[in-house]
Amino acid sequence: MHLGFTQLGPLANRQKLLAISPHLDDVALGCADLVAAHPSAVVVTVVAGRPGPHELTDWDRQCGFGPDDDVMGARREEDAAAVRVLGASPVWLEFLDRQYAHDWASPRPDEVASALRPLAGEASLVASPLGMLHPDHVAVGQACYAVARAIPDVRWVVYEDAIYRATDGASGEATARLISAGFTLKELAIPPAERKREAIACYTSQVKGLGGLLEDAYRPERYWELGR
Repeated sequence: MHLGFTQLGPLANRQKLLAISPHLDDVALGCADLVAAHPSAVVVTVVAGRPGPHELTDWDRQCGFGPDDDVMGARREEDAAAVRVLGASPVWLEFLDRQYAHDWASPRPDEVASALRPLAGEASLVASPLGMLHPDHVAVGQACYAVARAIPDVRWVVYEDAIYRATDGASGEATARLISAGFTLKELAIPPAERKREAIACYTSQVKGLGGLLEDAYRPERYWELGR
């Protein structure tokens, strides 16, 4: 499979960037370089909604939360701090993280696409995840590709889902699916952001939960410009 490759080039100008994050941390983990290169970018997190009353989940317990804590409120505060480090501002959508959904289902891609399209239409450059492995990531990826087709005049970049890309073959399968769906991919070189580690450190709870999995986030980020 052949993927084209270009240097940063015209991406270095001050286009209005919208970076799409499935969860409250994914852009910092996998797309920090691009966000840092575009001052005043907007980072929109899809599954940032506050759930109703529920039992403490295993993941939230691993992250250090207790039964009465406002978990999503705390995570939004972490996200706001991290995004500021990268020179951007946050937007949070109200879709629920899969761990809070009563039917254990991720957000519907069509509903996510409807929410994202007005935001993407105001940008001149959009970055979205490949959408690998985790059901929330897959749903957000599918939604983003639908929006990308609907507004072909907006420049679109996809980034590897950090942590999930560590699974052998995951990135190759994701890019192959895009090519099979009629998209073209041209790999981009983005300079590494010195502020990335500082931004990740803002996610105090997530850092605690992810532990050694974070090592993948410190590998070089990878991007492709999406042709459609």
